[in-house]
Amino acid sequence: MNYIKKRISIYDVEVGMELANDVLTENGLILIPSNSIITQNHIFKMNLYQIISVDIKEYIPPRQYELFEEENILYNKKFIKFKDRYDENRKELKNQLNNISDGGNINIDDLLYLSKDLLRTLKTKSELFNYLNHLKSLDEYTYSHSLNVSMLCNIFGQWLHLDKKEIDNLTIAGLLHDIGKLSIDVDIINKPGKLTDEEFAIIKKHPEIGYNLVKNLNIPEEIKLGILMHHEKIDGSGYPFHLKDTQIHDFAKIISIVDIYDAMTSVRSYHKKTSPFKVIKLFEQESYGLLDTKYLFIFLQHIAYNYLHREVKLTDGQIGKIIFIHRMTPSKPIVDVGEAIIDMQDEMSLDVEEIL
Repeated sequence: MNYIKKRISIYDVEVGMELANDVLTENGLILIPSNSIITQNHIFKMNLYQIISVDIKEYIPPRQYELFEEENILYNKKFIKFKDRYDENRKELKNQLNNISDGGNINIDDLLYLSKDLLRTLKTKSELFNYLNHLKSLDEYTYSHSLNVSMLCNIFGQWLHLDKKEIDNLTIAGLLHDIGKLSIDVDIINKPGKLTDEEFAIIKKHPEIGYNLVKNLNIPEEIKLGILMHHEKIDGSGYPFHLKDTQIHDFAKIISIVDIYDAMTSVRSYHKKTSPFKVIKLFEQESYGLLDTKYLFIFLQHIAYNYLHREVKLTDGQIGKIIFIHRMTPSKPIVDVGEAIIDMQDEMSLDVEEIL
């Protein structure tokens, strides 16, 4: 008979249940191997070693399992279709950005199509976050990042209730925001270790380089300013011009937030991807006074809401489902872990480690 894995509290474990995974001690030693049929002695051992929860096999009727499998297969098919289209559009974006970088002209409609084509494949905005969370490619990061930022900018623009023309221009600005990096040595861009002061000085030139590539092209000024200013901070600590708050174009403020979010939640040569909720927490703790809060609050809240009802793994290993997002502290949702409801506002050392 078929089964699914289910995480349950030690208090719900009963004699006769079958383990789906090894039960490990806090030192990583196998206490009870997977596939064991639980006995009273096993339950005693689990309590002795203060095991909090275990994975058991929940056997389900064939037709119910078929429906479960069909749902997973449907999701996987949709994801594979999205990924294939994503890879094709990334290659085309590479061609278009390299052409512009080499002094060629720009076709706004062709460029915009690359993002909107992918967005049209989605039934809901949440699907994009699910798919991006499972894209693990390290190849040609600058192009993947540009494509991600443009799609996220498009959705962010909708959250902000911008008009269609503004959203289109913001989407294009997202695609072009890092075009200046194509003129910088790829070994510096992808360096796994810490950049030297000289290397960082070179990296900091990319907004100006990008602006100079497009400044004479027939595109809206707000796109050009989004490219030029997307690393400025409202306290004047950004680059290249150390501009402050009202001196920074709104497109640049929006791109800056999305740029950081995608960089942190993506796999890079120098770091693993970070859980969206850990990134939200970093935004909450580190970004006030640097990023425009009127945009930041809206972005963080909507990002978190896109993971409502998703299964997650917490930093203590517990598996649960997000059931509520706090408006003022979206990084600390309420999570149902089966045997308990955890309000993470009350558990400051606990974070969402991974979206499952």
